[in-house]
Amino acid sequence: MSVFKQALVFTSFGVSDVRARQASLDASAKLLAERFPAWDVFQCYTSNFIRKRLQGQGVLIPSLPELLKSLASQGYSRVLIQPSHLTPGEEFDGKIVAAAQEAEGWFSAGLMVSRPVFDAAEDYKAVLSAILPEFSLEKGEQLVFLGHGSPHHHNPVYERFQQVVDEHRLPVHIGVLEPSDTPNLSMVISRLKQRGAQQIMLAPLLLAGGSHVTRDMAGEAESSWKSQLMAAGFAVRTRLQGLGEYPSFRELYVSKAQKALALSGWSK
Repeated sequence: MSVFKQALVFTSFGVSDVRARQASLDASAKLLAERFPAWDVFQCYTSNFIRKRLQGQGVLIPSLPELLKSLASQGYSRVLIQPSHLTPGEEFDGKIVAAAQEAEGWFSAGLMVSRPVFDAAEDYKAVLSAILPEFSLEKGEQLVFLGHGSPHHHNPVYERFQQVVDEHRLPVHIGVLEPSDTPNLSMVISRLKQRGAQQIMLAPLLLAGGSHVTRDMAGEAESSWKSQLMAAGFAVRTRLQGLGEYPSFRELYVSKAQKALALSGWSK
């Protein structure tokens, strides 16, 4: 008698920092395993650079194509891919959707790709509700989030998120790290000055607190966001935790997977 096997694949860009990886990606995968006991949960990374770096440290994490081939060879009948990616940008389309299309037909009961955190209109408010309680702002302090952005074309998610924030009249400002995308740091600084801000809490709108956080956001170099904000006249304190370190944010992945299963007609 054959055993019906189904896999839930938690797919991330990846992070090489051990603490950040365990506190965000591993913690999210553990939660998915707890909430979906009928599914075998696996992890893979889409960044070849990070995978090679980890391999040099003796940590072997497969790419999505490698993992899908392995699952097919192990006799899995059904696969649900849950991306950890925040937006449906280049990485999601080029590394996840493309790999899933390549593997279409390998699994007798189907292969499905769930959606990123920022996807539907209601997701923006859901993210706000999940993360804002984690921040205690001092009187007069304003919150600046550093997102990643897309390297080759504009990703409108961050501007849409800012619109939702502004509709709620919150002292929150969102910018992106990629110099070719917007809103960039200079735009954020302009917003802050228009609102008469003096004190800033700077925090990552990134899943894991890796080098983008410790170097590009909060580093001591003149090029870091912290240094540039201070040079612009603001008092700055930093919050280094990635979004994946907040239990309320990790629950969003559970919700996304549940929604995907409901749409597919597959049982939980």
